Amino acid sequence: MNSISRRHVFGLAAGAAGAAAGVSTLGSARAATVTLARPRTSIRAVVPNGNTLIGMSSPARLWNQREREVGGGLRARRIFADLKDGPTSQLKRVQEAHAANMLPVISYKVGRDVNGAVRGNYNKVAAEAAKRLADFDKPTAVTFWHEPHSDMTPYQYVVASEQILPQFQLPRLKVGPILNGWLLERRADDLRDYAPDRLFRLWDWFGIDTYEAGTRSNPGVGKPAGRIPKMRQFVREAGFDHPIAVGEYNGYSAKSIADAGEALLSTSNVWFGCVWNATGERAYPLSGDRLRAFRQTLADPRAG
Repeated sequence: MNSISRRHVFGLAAGAAGAAAGVSTLGSARAATVTLARPRTSIRAVVPNGNTLIGMSSPARLWNQREREVGGGLRARRIFADLKDGPTSQLKRVQEAHAANMLPVISYKVGRDVNGAVRGNYNKVAAEAAKRLADFDKPTAVTFWHEPHSDMTPYQYVVASEQILPQFQLPRLKVGPILNGWLLERRADDLRDYAPDRLFRLWDWFGIDTYEAGTRSNPGVGKPAGRIPKMRQFVREAGFDHPIAVGEYNGYSAKSIADAGEALLSTSNVWFGCVWNATGERAYPLSGDRLRAFRQTLADPRAG
């Protein structure tokens, strides 16, 4: 999104704290090397039939209502957790997702303490959380600090990711980013700063959140559907072939919702895509023809 999103409540404070602490520049981050490298994950390693898992993101208090409105068929659930709340943060939601045959896509933050994550202060609790996730012995997508742009510097994001994400490298857990999708269209160089080779070598998959530009009464040119193949191209131009994913998408019209669904289903090697189904800065709950468009995506035989 081209402004701080509805969930970016920590934004400028975190960046300012990093500057005050004398955090280094991205150049220093790029100069370092990461020795930890893992084989890339084929989408068939986590989804045997190779189909895209279509899911939903909605606040926990609204989940049951939104799930009833959708009418079933969801295969992924976005979950927001905070390591500052301990290793069991939102673990119940993860359990619920597994019980419903959905892939949990769990996004961890660390309160407002970005620099604490940079220093490794949350590594222990992250390792404890990872063990609990791994105990389910089912595929789980894990990310650290979704949509980091404007919340922290690229350097902070890179170094904090290198502290947090290796703790989750356990069987059945797959780690990756969920970056700001709008950067693909207007500031791809900035997106690359959040996705250097050293993180690509750490990640199992690559994802974005993506919303329609403009407003409901005056939609902009940027559409969620167009960013999905651009994400695939971005990953390949970086020299990698990770499975890709969409943590959240939404649209102002039924066509935007349908087009995004088609892009998720027709683009190669897409692991999951979750529609945002609640009120937000650039999003609205699904209803009417927009809800019907999403149901058609769920019913498509190419959906997981």
